[in-house]
Amino acid sequence: MTEDEFFSKLSSYSIEQLNQIQIKLDSIADEKRRKVEKRKAAMKVQPRKSSDVEKMADEMGLDLSSLMREISRR
Repeated sequence: MTEDEFFSKLSSYSIEQLNQIQIKLDSIADEKRRKVEKRKAAMKVQPRKSSDVEKMADEMGLDLSSLMREISRR
C-alpha cells in the first residue's frame, strides 16, 4: 500500500472512527513497551539459583526445561 492509498483510506473514516483507531494503536504500543521493559528488567537481575533461572526464563517467555534437564544429567 502506498502512502497516497493509505491516506485515501484514512480520509474515508469519520473523526470518531479515527479516534477509536488512535486509542487502539496507543493501547497496543503501550502493551509492547511494557513487555520490552519487563524483559529488560528481567535481564538486569543475575540469577542465583536454578529456580531463579527458570523464573527469569518464564518472565522472558522462554522455555528452558529441556536445557535444564540436560544440564542436570551431566
